[in-house]
Amino acid sequence: MLTWLGVVAAIPVLLVGALWLGQERMIFLPDGRVIAAAPGWTRETLRTPDGTELAFLLAEGSPARPVILHFHGNGGNAEDRTGLGDVLRNLGFGVALAEYRGYGGNAGRPGEAAIAADAAAYLAWVRGRFAGRPLVLWGESLGTAVVTRLAEGRSDIAAVVLESPFTSVADLARSIYPLVPTDHLLRHRFESLPRLSGLRAPLFVVASEDDRITPVAHARLMAEAGRGRLLLLPGSAHPAVLNDASGQGLRAVLDFLASVGRN
Repeated sequence: MLTWLGVVAAIPVLLVGALWLGQERMIFLPDGRVIAAAPGWTRETLRTPDGTELAFLLAEGSPARPVILHFHGNGGNAEDRTGLGDVLRNLGFGVALAEYRGYGGNAGRPGEAAIAADAAAYLAWVRGRFAGRPLVLWGESLGTAVVTRLAEGRSDIAAVVLESPFTSVADLARSIYPLVPTDHLLRHRFESLPRLSGLRAPLFVVASEDDRITPVAHARLMAEAGRGRLLLLPGSAHPAVLNDASGQGLRAVLDFLASVGRN
């Protein structure tokens, strides 16, 4: 009996230890395969302030159309998003599929602060390459946290698209591990909700009604806080646009971007 009590008592301690030591492996699921440029794309590189070289994918599009800077979720890599990107570039949009450190063959290890600095470097690069063209920030899942931080307080962003967003990693962790002091354990909190009060660009939020990874309540809160439009798609696709076989989500995003361009 005492042995079993000891085992039971040790479980919370082991769980806390696992969350503290292994949280990067839970949050970041990088695909390390080197990204390659398919027809219509070029493989570009930039150097971050700390000297890390990041490769990413670019389609220049038409000078008359906006440029979309896209940050993907915590799994896979940028090359996995070229299907979505192909639709956008075929419509004339410029598309930069940003790639994180530690993903897609890039050096370094992902982390919240490092990714935020890298995102600022991507923004500066795109601004320099496409001066004068409207810039749209599109974030997918984890990328929504990157985008909300990048867009906060900026007046030079034409629009923001948040696909399957979450309010914060801390909120997600609290719901998954209600008996564990996750607030004190997390090193990468990705707090998005408070940043939306400083968003100056038009916002479009799209999510799946039955998403089990980022529950739909997060999307509702994000849209309300950012005074944005909200589209809820049937089903559980995550990310909502990338994995929406009907195409409804993408059509709605394109309609939103067209309306932004007319304003």
